[in-house]
Amino acid sequence: MALKFYESPFHATETAEVASNMVLRADITIMIRDIIERQGWTQQQAAKELSLSQPRVSDIMNGKIEKFTLDFLVTVLDTLGFKARFTFGDINSANIDIRRVKSESI
Repeated sequence: MALKFYESPFHATETAEVASNMVLRADITIMIRDIIERQGWTQQQAAKELSLSQPRVSDIMNGKIEKFTLDFLVTVLDTLGFKARFTFGDINSANIDIRRVKSESI
């Protein structure tokens, strides 16, 4: 039996559309978690900074992506001073660029 390789673990169990959404949510959640860790914030501090509850921060820190929509995660990035920008080049290419626009302590 030949091994079958997938683009991501999500692609092994979900449709391509659902898997792509889950991959993007996972990537953004990891980015938010890394920012919180680099700031040295406790979950309680992160909750205060992000205007979230501590259990919601815990869900982010533990990678519970199923609890978040892309819209919510982009809003958290915005609170952290980042902006997401979508560019559509042609029918075969598009990009999402996420950059810090606020020069705060992050």
